Amino acid sequence: MLQDHLGQYWKNMAKSARVKKNDEHITLDQIKKLAVMAMFSDDDLMDQLVLKGGNAMALIHKLTSRESVDLDFSMRHDFPDEPEAVQDRIELALQRTFRLAGYEPFDLKMEERPAEVSPDLAGFWGGYGVEFKLVPHAQFAALKNELPRLRNAALSIGQGRKFFIDISRFEYVDDKESTELDGYRIYVYSPLMIACEKLRAICQQMNEYAPVVKRNNRAGSQRARDFLDIHTLVEGLALDMLSPKALDITRQMFKLKHVDLDWLGNINSYREFHRQGFPSVKATVSRDFDLQEFDFYVDYVVKLANDVLAKARAAPA
Repeated sequence: MLQDHLGQYWKNMAKSARVKKNDEHITLDQIKKLAVMAMFSDDDLMDQLVLKGGNAMALIHKLTSRESVDLDFSMRHDFPDEPEAVQDRIELALQRTFRLAGYEPFDLKMEERPAEVSPDLAGFWGGYGVEFKLVPHAQFAALKNELPRLRNAALSIGQGRKFFIDISRFEYVDDKESTELDGYRIYVYSPLMIACEKLRAICQQMNEYAPVVKRNNRAGSQRARDFLDIHTLVEGLALDMLSPKALDITRQMFKLKHVDLDWLGNINSYREFHRQGFPSVKATVSRDFDLQEFDFYVDYVVKLANDVLAKARAAPA
């Protein structure tokens, strides 16, 4: 079944984009699609994983302003198997899928993130990071016994030679959607879920959240991209972030990660912190996208977040 799907996939690709097996010009989008199809080709993984983030926006909802390299997945609980067994399953799925397209994944690693989780965080925090490199199968066959040369021959993907997959555990996935990617069944975050989670992600970078995850009372990472993505999603799809459904998703997402809903009112205080990440976001924006200044997106999200907070307070769960 997988072979039939991928055979048709590459037949269509060759026809529409003149891309053939072992062509060194395989695109990043094709690699991402194949990686997503691989993750959902395993029945156990399919039952647990949900695609989210920028690539859910771009690959499935066909709405994006920027290039997102990494693939992001969520799952409701944790994997029931040991990490080593899960890594073996993911590696086999990637090998099976990419080999049919004429490529070989190698140097695959899967690590728990963070590496150590205290007992009080273990029930709601953390996930896994998967990385691998990719090379045309003919080169792999020729260089598989010469690892340094093989690594040098790996495809350049985005800003480097590694492809990354992030898996977050203990997430809200109840509103996930079943859809198709090039004829292959997958699960994906709904647009509302993506927007709500991005609001939460902004709050999770605040100093206020540091004690919750034992982050040494410091802010997290700049999330300038989330301001842009929220505007793109809400305006592009006319999402009603104040609807009962959206408010319920927001409440549940915040609660699962121990994020205080009141922190939505603090976003403006972190304007300059997130501004530092905007230049790197600019570098990933599509040429035909009408990019505004950073303050435009912050102002939009600050107002939206305050409206969501006011509505949530007026209509308690």
